[in-house]
Amino acid sequence: MKIAVFLLLMSATAGSTWVYADESSMEEQKLTKLKTVKVVADGEIADGPVGGYHAKRSATGTKTDVSLMETPISVQVISREIMDDQQVLTIKDAIKNVSGVYTSTGPDGNTMDFFNIRGFEVDSYGSSYLDGVRDFSRSPKETAGLERIEVLKGPAAIMYGRIEPGGMVNRVSKKPIADQFTKVQQQIGSHNSFRTTLDANGLMSDDESWLYRANVAIEDSDGYKDDTHNRRVYVAPQITWQASEQTRINTGIEYQKNNRSWALTYGTIGDANGPVDIPISTNLHDKNDFYKDDSLSWNLNWDHQFNDDWKIQQRITYVDRSSVAEGSLLNPLDEEGNYSRIYWGWDDEEAQIASTNLDLNGKFKTGNINHTLLIGIDFYDEDYDSGGWSYGGTPVVTNIQNPDNHSAPYDLDHLTVGFGYSNKHSGIYLQDQMNMLDDRLHIMIGTRYDQADHNGFYDTYIYGSKDKKNTWRGGILYRATENISLYTSYVEGFGMPNTSSPSDEIKFDPQTSHQYEIGTKVELSPEIGITLAAFQLIKDNLTMADPEDNTKTILAGEATSDGFEMDITGQISDNWNVIAAYAYTDVRFTRSDLLQGERMQAVPRHGASLWSSYFFGSSGWQTGGGIVYRSERLGTQRAWAPDIYPYMMNAYTLLDVMVAYEFTISNLPVKAQLNISNVTDKRYYPSTYGGAQRISQGEPRHAVASINVHF
Repeated sequence: MKIAVFLLLMSATAGSTWVYADESSMEEQKLTKLKTVKVVADGEIADGPVGGYHAKRSATGTKTDVSLMETPISVQVISREIMDDQQVLTIKDAIKNVSGVYTSTGPDGNTMDFFNIRGFEVDSYGSSYLDGVRDFSRSPKETAGLERIEVLKGPAAIMYGRIEPGGMVNRVSKKPIADQFTKVQQQIGSHNSFRTTLDANGLMSDDESWLYRANVAIEDSDGYKDDTHNRRVYVAPQITWQASEQTRINTGIEYQKNNRSWALTYGTIGDANGPVDIPISTNLHDKNDFYKDDSLSWNLNWDHQFNDDWKIQQRITYVDRSSVAEGSLLNPLDEEGNYSRIYWGWDDEEAQIASTNLDLNGKFKTGNINHTLLIGIDFYDEDYDSGGWSYGGTPVVTNIQNPDNHSAPYDLDHLTVGFGYSNKHSGIYLQDQMNMLDDRLHIMIGTRYDQADHNGFYDTYIYGSKDKKNTWRGGILYRATENISLYTSYVEGFGMPNTSSPSDEIKFDPQTSHQYEIGTKVELSPEIGITLAAFQLIKDNLTMADPEDNTKTILAGEATSDGFEMDITGQISDNWNVIAAYAYTDVRFTRSDLLQGERMQAVPRHGASLWSSYFFGSSGWQTGGGIVYRSERLGTQRAWAPDIYPYMMNAYTLLDVMVAYEFTISNLPVKAQLNISNVTDKRYYPSTYGGAQRISQGEPRHAVASINVHF
């Protein structure tokens, strides 16, 4: 069946009309893709090496076409070439290249993309964006259809409304371009993994006014645990219509279907000494536990250029998704290694999301000051129904050394309660970016007004909140030289609502945040850049379950994150690429009655990564490798689990390598590649939900062999 799918995709390309590059040497082809050009992508202009490591522009932080060297905020970009060199399959594998960004464990395990940025959790419910528009994620998002991934550091409320303060991850999709090509990649790897991807782009009209692009990914693999599997189908076609010289319209859909074993999602368990010491292949869950998800999103983006200075653009996204989970929850160990598991999942979960923003962008001049003005509005409407949260039932009691994962009496007598909510957010924002003194001094100031309604139910309990908030940000950047920028900024954030439990007698204010940042951006050459940033980020109105009565909610106080970050990206030479990152993050509870001065769980104080690749001239050979380091992390908060506090999760270092060879077959470019991640087969645990349950496990050594053909 797997081979049939591959042959089907190959044959689908056979009837296409292909136009490919001239028959120059492989060295000329490599140098061509490293040239700096200007391309249009996602409604923004982006200067930089096409497919290179170093990005010069990004619209994620400002929604305007301004160089990163002229914006007083920290934005990091993971390009398509980095993802291809590392054979990145998930968002979490990509963001390991960015300072201060770490994978985290959510309330539903790792069923979704869940991150920690600058010390604070940023889950996909509130901070998952595609092309600058908020969407919803239950399963980890696919990377095959992405041109790049951009990470905005710090509160993003000014541009994007209600959002967690650490930052946001914006996935920028591949868009149709005026070229004709088809790329097919076949991957085969450890654990019987088999993955086929297709990227087809072309012209639909002779005058290049109609373009198309389609990305497809089909994945089927066994998990690294016993009796587990991971299957995915992803299809993302798009069409672009250049209606006139001034007007462009793009529309497309993104469909993703997932079927995954629960044991690959919920990790393992432990005790006061940390995670259990058993083979990583041991499946502590029921072998029939699963998680399934179907998601279909439609997007429409259009822009109109009134003249050289003024433009209007709109992005619209609608998402319809459903999922079901029949899983289990592991309870902590006793001294003999016995544990129990109960039912944990949801029935017929459904969500519909409509999201849009409309931006007017213009440039004008007052005296000797040049202005880039942005006026915008956005709206987000989400309706969610779990179909019933399910838990409990007659537990299965077994032992970690020989787990019984073939019986599940809780399937018959577990409890189910209703749970759902609706979110409606709307906002209006204004931003002015000014430059003066011969483009040396840049000042940015912006403000936003938000209105947010959140209503929900749990069983018979109904709750809700209506919140309004004004936020603002300001920044100053000075270009000391053409290649050195110094900046400072202040920004406020408007966070998630604080919901209370049925027994609570008080309502809590929504979470807010603010950040101070200073930094410098240096371009050592046009192809390599360094960003250094120091910050203090404060999040207020945190809540927690009352340790004396977990049916009640109390204030946990505020938390303060102090940190320093360094990111390096680019080309050391024409053939030598590098991306490196380091972050120091000290995040603690402040102004807290119960947790004063305590570190927040699962956040490493030190994190670093390095990846480098090298082309060996015209030989066609390329090698690469990298390391990822995370220092020890606190496993739980004292008030959460005082009986095992403070267990620590050990520091770890991972090693990845790759080797590739480029050649031609019948004048078609072909690239064969081998990637091995976690070469030393290091046992590590990236994160935890807080306690001896839901401890995330890092994947063991994994090899992927791939061949990529470009028609």
